[in-house]
Amino acid sequence: MKIIAALLILGSFSARGTDPSLKPQIDPTKKAKYAERQRFLVDLDGDGVDDMLLSGSRDEFGTMGGPWTVYLKRGEDYKSAGEIWAHPMAIAFEPAQTRFHTDPKTHRFARVWVYLKSSGSAGSFGYYCVGKDSIDAMASLEIYPGDAGTVVGNAIYEATFKKSPIPYKLQTSKTGEDGTVKWPETKKH
Repeated sequence: MKIIAALLILGSFSARGTDPSLKPQIDPTKKAKYAERQRFLVDLDGDGVDDMLLSGSRDEFGTMGGPWTVYLKRGEDYKSAGEIWAHPMAIAFEPAQTRFHTDPKTHRFARVWVYLKSSGSAGSFGYYCVGKDSIDAMASLEIYPGDAGTVVGNAIYEATFKKSPIPYKLQTSKTGEDGTVKWPETKKH
């Protein structure tokens, strides 16, 4: 009887859907058993339910940032829309002006604004548009923020990343020796 109850409980977990952030990532550097990742919880499509951006492992990141897979929450499952490149400290989310378009060619839910540092005083500033099934290539230009930057470059950076129009949570995983992934709660930004 206990075995049947255990199987029913396990079955109910698998029926609840798949969350890719709960699957442990093997550490590619072999310095540890598992690699820790970060995730953003943010409502990209305006349906009142948090979607997710899930990072690669830390060894894939540099001063410019790293890869993030964008997942839209659909029922109990997450559907990958594509990948972006971003630094977790230079990102902001805003509703796209085309979110009300009915034509799938132009309909987009949100813009993900990023700054990809290329030197101490320059980098690419731009955005990715998140659609139902895809992410548009980054639209960008070079700006000059930071101590050696320009007044305009610093103003653009400050205006974009000081406060995200769509609030989000940034979390860092904690993976147990058994592969159980937990995401400690954080406050909204």
